[in-house]
Amino acid sequence: MIEGFVDLDAGRLGRALRRTRVSAGVLGLIGLVVASVLGYPWVGLGIALGLVLAAINTRWVDTTVARLKNVEAKSARRPLAMRTLGRLAVTTVVVGTLLFLATPMGFGALGGLVLYQAVFLSSMLSAVLGSGVHS
Repeated sequence: MIEGFVDLDAGRLGRALRRTRVSAGVLGLIGLVVASVLGYPWVGLGIALGLVLAAINTRWVDTTVARLKNVEAKSARRPLAMRTLGRLAVTTVVVGTLLFLATPMGFGALGGLVLYQAVFLSSMLSAVLGSGVHS
């Protein structure tokens, strides 16, 4: 399956990422409206925030990989690992703070993060299966 990702062209991956971000935006609005109608506006706001955090995280990954693209693989490991830990720390602090200060919003943010990952996985699988690349 890894070979399928390697063989995908940048255009197909870019479209999959764009589809993920657009879907996440739509789902964020739907989550906000539905949760508000059900009487949980803070959960809806948390869902939207979690989706935004995940989209920002994906953007940071893109930026980091692009920056390290021309660096030798062995020397790129440490900066990539440190930036990954930094991204995870920021996300963890934001969600942890929300869980502590505004529990419904914090749980909504966790749900938004999970929702984004499901949409991301779906988009990437669609891109790999749609490319005709088989491992």
